[in-house]
Amino acid sequence: MRHRVIAAVAFSWLPLSAHASCPSPGQWWQSQNSVANSAILTQASQHQVVLLGEQHDAADHHRWQLHTLAGLHALRDDMVIGLEMLPRGVQDVLDDWVAGLLTEEELLAQSHWEETWGFDANLYLPIFHFARLHNIPLIALNITPELRQRLSSEGFTNVPAEQRHHIPAPLPPSDRYEKRLKEVFDQHAMGDDPAMLNRFVQAQLSWDVAMAEGLANAATEGALAVGLMGLGHVIYHDGVPHQLGGLGVDHTFSLLPWSTEACAPPNPELADAVFVLPTAE
Repeated sequence: MRHRVIAAVAFSWLPLSAHASCPSPGQWWQSQNSVANSAILTQASQHQVVLLGEQHDAADHHRWQLHTLAGLHALRDDMVIGLEMLPRGVQDVLDDWVAGLLTEEELLAQSHWEETWGFDANLYLPIFHFARLHNIPLIALNITPELRQRLSSEGFTNVPAEQRHHIPAPLPPSDRYEKRLKEVFDQHAMGDDPAMLNRFVQAQLSWDVAMAEGLANAATEGALAVGLMGLGHVIYHDGVPHQLGGLGVDHTFSLLPWSTEACAPPNPELADAVFVLPTAE
């Protein structure tokens, strides 16, 4: 699936910047400075939407997401969790899970996890259990690959609103985002056909705006909407943050996990703040 392509190359888009201080595991970094955990979480809790990026197969990324969710929920009881991992058609399954009506096996089977997402469910199940334990709504943000393909080839205006979940047409990408998407396209030998490249870009924009629209709906109802999604949809405030702005959500806070073996802080343009992870074994 295309999301795996983007996730695989996301860290190649993360340049480092020189600085005298060395980031240490367990620190939050913001504007090239270490910032207290409580300060970052307080900032985040005051926004409409918080985005937590991930590399889908990285266990520490999901541990960090879980701990960050717990910190945010301590500050905001009215929190909902949006998931890139599942399409909107399985929303009833998520509702039943949070209500305690399904076993893990039933959740995975009825959501068609293996076919729809495919990454190890054990990386995500602690987050699912956290949501059920605290009765936090889970929202399926994604759309099916078939609908993405249809939107990218036919255009939003040619797909009836009820068939596209009333998702609006996306904003055009920034030049920087379009360039990165072209790099992904080129790296994976998808051909040099401009029409094919355009469909690829439009598919990614459809993906971004679908997730943004789901989060915007939750935020409109007054909840703190926290979205879990691949790094490629979050970094540099492109992707989903850009589409949220087009939907009238002006208060988005993007957080990323980050690791490096070099003595250099993360680029402050990556996100509103990043959390330094231990070096992978």
